[in-house]
Amino acid sequence: MRLVSLLLLIASLAAPRLAARGFLDFLLGHRDLEVITVTDTTPAASALPAATKEHPQYYLGLSLGFRDLGAPVGGIKEPPSKDALRFIAAELAKQGYLPATDKSPPPTLLLAYTWGTFNADVFQPDPDLPRSYRNRAQILRFLGGKKVGFDDNFFDPLTAPVTGLQTMGYDARNLYDIASEDFYIIVVSAYDLAAMRQKKKQLLWMTRIATPSLGFDLGESMPAMLAIAGPNFGKETARPVWTSATDKFKPNVKLGELRLVEYLDGAPLPVIEKPAAPPKPPKRGEKK
Repeated sequence: MRLVSLLLLIASLAAPRLAARGFLDFLLGHRDLEVITVTDTTPAASALPAATKEHPQYYLGLSLGFRDLGAPVGGIKEPPSKDALRFIAAELAKQGYLPATDKSPPPTLLLAYTWGTFNADVFQPDPDLPRSYRNRAQILRFLGGKKVGFDDNFFDPLTAPVTGLQTMGYDARNLYDIASEDFYIIVVSAYDLAAMRQKKKQLLWMTRIATPSLGFDLGESMPAMLAIAGPNFGKETARPVWTSATDKFKPNVKLGELRLVEYLDGAPLPVIEKPAAPPKPPKRGEKK
């Protein structure tokens, strides 16, 4: 009882800090931000020149907004959409991807991006099945598990091997272990704009960025996640790129200082935002 009372007292005295960093972080100390980046490219991407600051590629932006994958977790503070879009656009600009404007060359790409959470538990709506299950396989796939030796059989619940009986390499084991955590994620996908205008969906590349979320705020983490992952935009990664943030990557970006190119200099970003789904009509007997 004394231990419980002591913990409650600590929690009440440190409430502001606990709200920002989490109770576990307060007890165990600061946790470094770890970022895992994976980029997959398609054969069609090889036909395009690499984007650089000297020879940029211009794009139309499509925002898919915040997504909450896995089981919902309370206390997640969703960053304002305008801030998230500017963080993403700023890092894309550093890597040679610029939003098209009336003054720029015509765009060749459609970049779709989303951000949010990917949680380790999924609630099961079927009452005849367990209430929740771990979606470790889906997280592992997102983190680039196939690039460290996990094959399709591993991701199939009917053929998945018993983990304790499977031999894993060092990278595979580390990725498997961390796949049990909850994550913040950012995804940027590039499509051929000319093909899209012909109603053909031609994916060129997809960059997936993830960081374990425990002890961090999504809005504060996004600049650091993007700064670390940015050099991998549009470039195939042979394996998941796993980076532990150092002081130079600490999230200290201020929106007023994002003056990278004239296209990002205070003007609203030319981004199409996917409209939210209309609310479902109430069921019979429910109040509106």
